[in-house]
Amino acid sequence: MQFGRTPVANAAGGILAHSVKYSSINLKKGAVLSTEDIRLLARAGCESVVIARLEETDLDENEAARRIAVCISGENTGSQRPSAGRSNIISRVPGVLVYEAAELDRFNLVSEAVTIAALPPYSVVASGQAVATIKIIPYGVDEQIIRRIEQMHPHLPPLLRATVFNELDIGLVQTFYQGMKQTILDKTRKILDERLRRLGSSKVIVEERCEHHEDAITDAFNKLLEGGCNIILIAGASATADRRDVIPLAIEAAGGGITHLGMPVEPGNLLVLGEFPDERPVIVMPGCARSPAVNGFDWVLERLLAGLPITREDIMLMGAGGYIK
Repeated sequence: MQFGRTPVANAAGGILAHSVKYSSINLKKGAVLSTEDIRLLARAGCESVVIARLEETDLDENEAARRIAVCISGENTGSQRPSAGRSNIISRVPGVLVYEAAELDRFNLVSEAVTIAALPPYSVVASGQAVATIKIIPYGVDEQIIRRIEQMHPHLPPLLRATVFNELDIGLVQTFYQGMKQTILDKTRKILDERLRRLGSSKVIVEERCEHHEDAITDAFNKLLEGGCNIILIAGASATADRRDVIPLAIEAAGGGITHLGMPVEPGNLLVLGEFPDERPVIVMPGCARSPAVNGFDWVLERLLAGLPITREDIMLMGAGGYIK
């Protein structure tokens, strides 16, 4: 692409790099100068303008943005019509945005002419929300650069996808000690219901309240499992400090296992993730989950509701950005 200051007489067909105002003449940057524009500028005394002129191997900014948008838009996402070298990627569903940050970096490392910015991986998104934006920096870019980007993943899915929130039945266990106010449990249930409403149509279908003892908790788990709950949550009267603590023992006694204890997210360090037969997750909620403020529990719950599996490694790699405070 050619770029620079050019005599007005030679500027026809060029892309105006800067807006120009001369008396009654008002030409905006990005405009393609016509012969009439040149005549008016010359009459007004304008001697030169800064323009860009595409060469045969160049794509204009909007076509370049369009092609990249098509390249990186995956499941449940789509792109808006480009304007001024920008195209936004839109989620078509309420759910979770999924992509690998390292792969996004690879795209951005191809050329300074092409930039792709996205919400953080695993962000909760609404239907119709912009989740990423592509901006072509110059007015045109060599088509070979766009082809390099298009050929980076010929046998892999596109970079960005959105996983929709599923309609799931949630079981809730809340434990208490003698003398503990039931209003604390009532508030916890209310906040959980509000969380689930924000994340779609999943809901608590049954709640069990019992003493903070492994035998009582095991019985509660069995009732929820027999009731067909897809996910089981438990808010303990006391935080879980060890795999041999009360709640982990009850999970194992009910036929489940512990996937991971703890997480590098604050607030949320004391979350425990486990699983019952038939791949039904169980989350031991950290104490901070009694608050509506964002915490590590949200990060795990959101993924599970969107049908995304979570491994112990996934949790252990949440530390970057995990200091939510």
